[in-house]
Amino acid sequence: MEGRKRLIAWFDCIASLLAAGLIAALVIGLSRAERGGAADTLGMSKAIFGTLALVLAIALATFGSLRFYTVIIRNRQGSYLFFDTPDGQVRIRSASVEQVINRAVRCMDDVADARAALFLPRGARVPTKVRVRCRLYERPNVLAIQDQIRALVCDRYLEMFPTEEPLPVEVAIEGITFETPGPK
Repeated sequence: MEGRKRLIAWFDCIASLLAAGLIAALVIGLSRAERGGAADTLGMSKAIFGTLALVLAIALATFGSLRFYTVIIRNRQGSYLFFDTPDGQVRIRSASVEQVINRAVRCMDDVADARAALFLPRGARVPTKVRVRCRLYERPNVLAIQDQIRALVCDRYLEMFPTEEPLPVEVAIEGITFETPGPK
């Protein structure tokens, strides 16, 4: 989902900048035209029409630039988990915790592939839940496997952070592969 949001943000940024450029080009073309055009059709003077179009172009360019800046900053910052210890605050990148969980789930014999994502709401110091998206090998009891995945993720999280409460684990089985499992 995060990748989809990033793609939409990039599209939004590029569309805003292109629209601003198009409006600016139309205003320049309008200023060179002697009669006719959109200003005469709307019944307003060239100066008012040009001013409105330039304000719109500047607003779109500003919005596109801010969106671009937001996308770049979000990609660089990442999200961190914060824990208070007697020696001070500890900051751990959430991607590193996700990698540990991914590695643990992928080591299961029934799992072909797995991707974990920690959900960290704005302003929260610790995650509220974990979503594990996985593909399984063809096995008869899928529900038992998802229970094993939940237990493994909870155990692994509590091994890393023993002072925390267990996280709710959301398991999404995105596919069942008919390949034969290789050595792990």
